[in-house]
Amino acid sequence: LQQVYEFCRVVDDIVDERPAGPEGEVAARKGLAEWSAEVARIYDDPYLGEDPPRTDLGRGLVRTNAVFHYPRDAFDEIIAGVTMDLEQSTYADMEGLRLYCYRVASCVGFLCIAIFGDQSPAARRYAEHLGLALQYTNILRDVAEDAARGRVYLPHDLLARHHLSEADILDYRYDGRFVAAAADFAQAAEREYQAAWQILPELKHRRLLPAEVMGRTYYEILQAIRARNYNVFTRRASLRRRDKLRVAAMVLARAGLARL
Repeated sequence: LQQVYEFCRVVDDIVDERPAGPEGEVAARKGLAEWSAEVARIYDDPYLGEDPPRTDLGRGLVRTNAVFHYPRDAFDEIIAGVTMDLEQSTYADMEGLRLYCYRVASCVGFLCIAIFGDQSPAARRYAEHLGLALQYTNILRDVAEDAARGRVYLPHDLLARHHLSEADILDYRYDGRFVAAAADFAQAAEREYQAAWQILPELKHRRLLPAEVMGRTYYEILQAIRARNYNVFTRRASLRRRDKLRVAAMVLARAGLARL
């Protein structure tokens, strides 16, 4: 898992930590193009000829890919997802946002389930829905943090339905309109959690315990946001250690019952 997370961190940092202005964008695109080429080297793309990976991470992924058989498209899609952050800071509708979240979250899930040992079609559907649920929860939790960087991930059509504008979010406007919009968005996350959990009976459940612990933990964060009436502007929702342990214990207990 460490190598997968390192890959995600590296390509994300290329975008998030780029210098300001056009020169920063050019540098970021160059860096992402280099990692696209490195992914091709990891998979020994015949079009490249004899060109092995050039980074320690790339060489490490060659070794672990021989064991876990990562789906190559997941790496390519993650790079495409972070590239979207170079091209837009807002989304017109849920369809566009869903594509972004699929790339930066569900595709990470596809790499994780390879490590966990279940790449069945059902496991991929589970990873897709859970990835969307986690990313939607992140977006709702981080509205203020993203606004401080000039980003509004809540889609325009959702805001418009509740008579809100992008400027309202950038100004941290917390009122009844925002509460209603946030509740709608939380429901979108809820649907993805429930869709993922409905697939669990089809899966080799114990192999996916790490994903389940993460999913249940983030679901508790969503519940915490709801409990404070969606006020995500004054304090970032998080769980205490004892709450995380409680979630983990609950998942392990359910897994034990599923074996009986």
